[in-house]
Amino acid sequence: MTETQVIFRLEKRLLKEFDETLKMSGFKTRNEWFRASIRSFLEDVERKKVLRKLRKLELKGLEETDIEGMVNQWRSEKK
Repeated sequence: MTETQVIFRLEKRLLKEFDETLKMSGFKTRNEWFRASIRSFLEDVERKKVLRKLRKLELKGLEETDIEGMVNQWRSEKK
């Protein structure tokens, strides 16, 4: 896996506040938190794209919970 460095600039106060709450959130490092946040964001975006496509379909007798179940099953099979 090739990694790329990402650099952010934060105010000292904001960084200090972030570091203080980081471990309370269950993360050991900033890097661990950042990776988890990016993964979560990308999964959300993917799920919303699929749901948007499915909403365009007009299927009788199919409810939103059925669609969500199909999306979740598809995502779990994809991994």
